[in-house]
Amino acid sequence: MPAARARLDAEELELIDRARRDGATWGEIAEALGLGSRQAAEQRRLRLVTAVRKQPSAPDAYGEKIAHLREAALELHRRVGADRRWDRRFTRAVLVRETLAAVPGAAGGALFALVEAVVADLDALAGAERPLPAPTRAAVERLRDALAVASPER
Repeated sequence: MPAARARLDAEELELIDRARRDGATWGEIAEALGLGSRQAAEQRRLRLVTAVRKQPSAPDAYGEKIAHLREAALELHRRVGADRRWDRRFTRAVLVRETLAAVPGAAGGALFALVEAVVADLDALAGAERPLPAPTRAAVERLRDALAVASPER
């Protein structure tokens, strides 16, 4: 049950973020969720972010380095999900967002491969016309650092 709840929370968060990126208002999201107000919908999203963030706190069979990698990937996933313009920022932005959505349930080896793919796609941003917002750039750098530390060569 806990694993199913975690997957459902991650999926619900992704659906809410997708609706926001597609231009839905908080009021519309509240109505779709059967909630009474836009504030209730925003609070629901915050609860889901917290639930998804807590997932890596359980001991990771692959060790502390992978746990830090998961945490950094989840942070970037949250930033991407909150960015209404993300899908239009660069050519592979949608792929990066969808790859990050797989992070919560990924086992250590798969997580490492997912993050490697995300970093490779983000490398295409060098010299982009629309640079990422500073907090997102910082989250990308933390992800790169965590990937370097988790690398098997170390």
